[in-house]
Amino acid sequence: MRKRIYLIPMLAILFMLTYLLQTPHASANENKLIEENFNQLTNGQLPDGWEILEGNATTQDGKLILSSSSTSSPSRVLIPVPDKIGDYVFEADVTFKSAVDNARWVSLMYRVQNDNYPYYQFAVRKGTSALNGVEFAIRTESNTWSVPAKKFYPEDFRYGQAYRLKVIAKGERIQQYINGQLVIDTDLANQWLEGNLGFQVSGATVEFDNVLVTTRANDLPPIEHSNAFLPDEPDTNMVNAPTIISSDTNLLSGASNVLLDAQLNESGNIIVGDILLLDMLASIRGKAIPTIQVENQDVANGVIEVLDTVSTKDIHIISSNQEIINQIKAAHPQVRGAILYNKEHLNKHDLKKLVTDANRSRSMSIVLPERLITDKTVYYFHTRAIAVWGIGENIHDLLHAGVDGIITENPSKAVTAYSLYPENTFVQRPIVVAHRGVPSLAPENTMVGYHLAYDLGADLIETDVQQTKDGQLIIMHDTTVNRTTNGTGNVADLTLEEIRSLDAGIKFGPEFAGEKVPTFREFLQGFKDKDIILLIEVKAENIEEQVLQEIKDEGMEDMVVLQSFSIDTVKKFREIAPGISVGYLYSASVPGSEQQRIQDAEQMLNYATTIGARLNSSYGSLSEESITYMRQRGIINMHWTFRSQEPFEELLKKGLIGPITDYTQWLTDAPTKIDTPIKKRNLKVGKTATIQAKTFVNYRVDEKQNIETTLFASENEQNVQIEGNTITALSPGQAQIFAMHTFEMLGKQWNLVSVPIEVNISN
Repeated sequence: MRKRIYLIPMLAILFMLTYLLQTPHASANENKLIEENFNQLTNGQLPDGWEILEGNATTQDGKLILSSSSTSSPSRVLIPVPDKIGDYVFEADVTFKSAVDNARWVSLMYRVQNDNYPYYQFAVRKGTSALNGVEFAIRTESNTWSVPAKKFYPEDFRYGQAYRLKVIAKGERIQQYINGQLVIDTDLANQWLEGNLGFQVSGATVEFDNVLVTTRANDLPPIEHSNAFLPDEPDTNMVNAPTIISSDTNLLSGASNVLLDAQLNESGNIIVGDILLLDMLASIRGKAIPTIQVENQDVANGVIEVLDTVSTKDIHIISSNQEIINQIKAAHPQVRGAILYNKEHLNKHDLKKLVTDANRSRSMSIVLPERLITDKTVYYFHTRAIAVWGIGENIHDLLHAGVDGIITENPSKAVTAYSLYPENTFVQRPIVVAHRGVPSLAPENTMVGYHLAYDLGADLIETDVQQTKDGQLIIMHDTTVNRTTNGTGNVADLTLEEIRSLDAGIKFGPEFAGEKVPTFREFLQGFKDKDIILLIEVKAENIEEQVLQEIKDEGMEDMVVLQSFSIDTVKKFREIAPGISVGYLYSASVPGSEQQRIQDAEQMLNYATTIGARLNSSYGSLSEESITYMRQRGIINMHWTFRSQEPFEELLKKGLIGPITDYTQWLTDAPTKIDTPIKKRNLKVGKTATIQAKTFVNYRVDEKQNIETTLFASENEQNVQIEGNTITALSPGQAQIFAMHTFEMLGKQWNLVSVPIEVNISN
């Protein structure tokens, strides 16, 4: 035993000595090619061999300065390196002095061919927190851009502050860093393996300093496999079936999430049951999404320490304490939060507060016990872009309440329940957002169009806000009045009086002649006393505070959801209106492979949770993988703009929530929910029973209609016979029978079904 104890340190020492002898020091193995701080140059002088390819570049007071007035006029400087070298480390300090806007960028170019293009570049926008704030980009042989990889940085670059950018290039492997933090790691640099270096600026003025280039001899490590995955789900014919969350760590079959009750043991370690949280996370990696419940401050501190050590941030944090979610998200912004509400009652005040608390903690989900869940409660949260997870074992009741997730001790019971439903089944119709009113039936962004949308049963009404020359807020999508009115000119160049004198209806049809362009306040007041949510898109810049003030003046903070294409506007609303749901509008291409689509969804969700906004993308940006990824992780987004039935129908089948459409009537003509007068029926063998049902026609109104229904039983139900609305009992036992209404929507037949009726059969 002593020899073995003695040999282990001796072997370790021998190994270390061998390693040190065989591994040259960086100074010997990685030669310094360029080191430049510009201090020895006179103002205006470039280092020897450096060349201005285009635009404006100079040196001044020990800095290299590139200046570009617009994206169409970039500035580039070429830095020569010895031939046949492309494996190097290229780094420099960059400082934004000014920028046309936050989308403008600076880059480190590398492996530049033909002293011009093609080349790779590490591009960094002034607004680095944007979805594409950081890029691995390729200037192609045809002198066009290709951007294979994009990421975001946690904060925007500040004016006057130096940031260290670094590129490590070794073969096809590339790593790009900001201030020592790895932001992009790729193996897509396989077209050109050598070439010159350079700097580029687009639409900004940037200082460069402390340039260092060294050769790179050692290989970069293999790219770590992505943590992005889609857990297995049970087979079902339901459209947009809720995700299943198992509260038993030993029962994961059919569950996409697993609930982990985190506690602190006597040794100060965070445990789940009697297993270390760290070990539990490792055991479920790639199988189920961890959903960690934290109710204690000390436990929260321990969970943060555990998350510091794991690579995945695909984690949900559930707590009844908003501050605990805030604390964990402050340390790990990409984890998702969910507010647990477990009080005895849930009134209107509680509903409003839950929405506010969820948004303030950048949580996009609410968790409720089954006893507090109704379809109206779920609808309340859905229209405000908040998902609902229900805790309970009455699976069918939770399904028909419209929850987005079910937390259960027995996931196999949920799997069985999911298998019973007929093909193309809705348990509830999706909510629908009326885009600018109903432009298919009435002039867009007019009060007549908005009221028509309300009368048709829209769940949200979307609108656009611009600002006039005299600082008034009006409803208008375009920056000009040309398309929708009988006038011409930029909105920003016209006064409110001038715009109000225009006719916003005559171009749509003579029956709408005389319709005025509404003011924002008029729009708000038109729905102040109605049960409807207003989805407000802010178009003009720097009007966020004015928009919010008019909403507050009307006392309608709890009746709006805000959205914008401008990330600056989204961030501003998160700052000044933290209790209101906010959406980020964008459009993006869909990656080619399944794994790329899952990874893209992961990146998008990380971005959403970091900025605290929903991802209200164009429908062309969606894939089945992205829709599923968001649903499994408790995110509700609203997607624009459906003007064609075919993609609408296809995406609904894939689980689309919250469609924004010009054709509200396509969905609101369909019933919302089916109801039966009985939930249980006892029958003797050989006897029959007839069951009728009614449907709700509108989420906002408790109005039922008699409709044509049939009964449905799954193939496994052998002890009953179904004919129309009549059940015949064949043999003793129990059967689950659905009332079903078949209707046409978007050119396809769908089924709306009731909560199953329990039929008990005896001799």
